[in-house]
Amino acid sequence: MSQLIRTAESGDPETHLDDDELHAVAGLVLVAGFETTVNLLGNGIRMLLDMPEHLETLRRRPDLWPNTVEEILRLDSPVQLTARVARTDVELAGVPINRGEMVVICLAGANRDPSVFPDPHRFDIERANAGRHLAFSTGRHFCLGAALARAEGEVGLRTFFERFPEVRAAGAGSRRDTRVLRGWSTLPVTLGPARALAAQ
Repeated sequence: MSQLIRTAESGDPETHLDDDELHAVAGLVLVAGFETTVNLLGNGIRMLLDMPEHLETLRRRPDLWPNTVEEILRLDSPVQLTARVARTDVELAGVPINRGEMVVICLAGANRDPSVFPDPHRFDIERANAGRHLAFSTGRHFCLGAALARAEGEVGLRTFFERFPEVRAAGAGSRRDTRVLRGWSTLPVTLGPARALAAQ
């Protein structure tokens, strides 16, 4: 954030931002760079606690962690909806969409498309095409932080479950009351004893 403010206030006409622009970019950085990661980790922790057989598989097959993160992103993505503006008149599934109209895309629905993902509602950490999800959008709107988010998800979840191998859910928890972002406002767990981790 400090770098953003310094750049915006540098006096360079190429990077100058007025206060409204600075607030908008700062808000985007905060939501995209923090909130979504928190939600990815929370969603992943809950899914894995609800299906301990997957945790057992991951203990035997740690090479599955990257694919597990992809499957979490597919099945319980931190971002559920995104909006775009139609650039041309088009008809989609018999519905006319006029140039300039706002179109809201339900990423959560696309990520469970049975024509792409067989048995789409099942959490399968060995799903061969788990990475075909739209959690990071696609094309020119693809998330610039996707590689970082994947790394944070893998390192965060793996480290958490290695550090607390006896962790258990300690109640239902409660989901955040929002349609766009999906995460937990409370996610109670009992950690159990912590295990020392080897230096990496």
